[in-house]
Amino acid sequence: MRAILGVTLSAALATAALVTADGAGATQVAYSDGDQVWVSTLDGSSKRSLSGPSDNERQWREVAQSDDGTIIGVRREGGKQGTLNDTTLWNPDGTVRGYGTLSAPTGRSIYAYPVTLDLTPDGGGVVYGYANSFSAVSFEFGTYAEGSTNWYIQPVDITSVDSGTLAGRRIVGTSGTTVYLQNNDTGAPYTFDFTPWFPAGGISSEIGHVDVSANGKIVAVETGSLATQRVAMLPIDSIGGPPLTADGSDCFLPAQGAARDVSISQDGTSMAWHDDRGVVVAGTPVWFPSLAESTCNLSRPAVVISATGKYPSLGASTAATPAAAPTGPGTTTTPTTTTTPTTTTTPTTTTPTPPPITTTGGPKVTVPSSVKASSLGSGIPLAIVASKAGTVTVTAKVGKATVATAGGRAKKAGTLKLRLKATKAYRKRLRSLRGKTLVITVKAGGRTTTLKRKLR
Repeated sequence: MRAILGVTLSAALATAALVTADGAGATQVAYSDGDQVWVSTLDGSSKRSLSGPSDNERQWREVAQSDDGTIIGVRREGGKQGTLNDTTLWNPDGTVRGYGTLSAPTGRSIYAYPVTLDLTPDGGGVVYGYANSFSAVSFEFGTYAEGSTNWYIQPVDITSVDSGTLAGRRIVGTSGTTVYLQNNDTGAPYTFDFTPWFPAGGISSEIGHVDVSANGKIVAVETGSLATQRVAMLPIDSIGGPPLTADGSDCFLPAQGAARDVSISQDGTSMAWHDDRGVVVAGTPVWFPSLAESTCNLSRPAVVISATGKYPSLGASTAATPAAAPTGPGTTTTPTTTTTPTTTTTPTTTTPTPPPITTTGGPKVTVPSSVKASSLGSGIPLAIVASKAGTVTVTAKVGKATVATAGGRAKKAGTLKLRLKATKAYRKRLRSLRGKTLVITVKAGGRTTTLKRKLR
């Protein structure tokens, strides 16, 4: 990449279209501030606290918003293990959708997460980066994926990429200085196959989280150490397509101090981030004014939403916009007021009883990340979350051959545990499967999930 990466990709690529403020009114910014979860219009004129202050020793910290405007808030106590958290999920209008907790596999001595946090487009799934440890000197980095509410089982542990976020339902993460994109499988984000997207080593030897606009036009990459972090903005023509930088149209976000927690709106016209000014919102780049410069020329100037806010996230929430007043004879209207963190407000929604476990897309399936071919003899453990009572079937193939099966019946919505065992034809041929790819298809509640494992 020319201005930032110092390399040239395909010279035949065209520049991305200029973005304007059109459609920005359909976007609002969620963030944490003063131990509360807030949502604001992009000009800061109307704000609302979704959570109110915490009623226990935990504080509202990380926040993420899906493309459809669903918002998740993570409440945890500072300096404590990441497992000691609880979450609330709000609908786009600010009503409570459900509750949950971000979980992790057992066996670690230190749990540090969420490092990153993101929701699937419909808000039904959550992915979050982690930096856990088995000891003071043995650390592991990766990304967890699980349902966003009412899930209290171990998440899918994706060890191949760090600092996971989402482009649609596909996880985007990093390994070293390369950005990776999850393959477009039906089971995403609960799958394990990734493809290198583009190298980012020309920007920096330290790469943080990556954010992608839902319309597939802009990528933002956090670069450098936390103290001096910058955000590189790269135009693309599609999710998974190479950055359009043959003409040098990549640039650095103009920030005050270190920039982090960058978020791009679903239509690619607005962005938010955190720097020394607090939570900042601006228009996305019309790239930069000349080839001699590498600082982005923003389509709308920066607006400080909160000087004390953190973790901004953009989406299609409508919660900050006051409801329309009734009209007609005999009706009166009351002026709306904007609350700030200095005047605590109580959430206006009634807390419902958490709903039963449900799924979006295919059923959630938990499978060991590393599978020995020989394990098919005694059976590979599976945890399958069914959305309703009914038959659950599992078929595992290598090529066109069915090599293992499992099945059972869910008595109600919830988790069913099965063991995937080799078929009679393959019980004495398991060694021949080493090095091959096992394709596992799970059907439950009329829905299907497919995932892959490399047999060793």
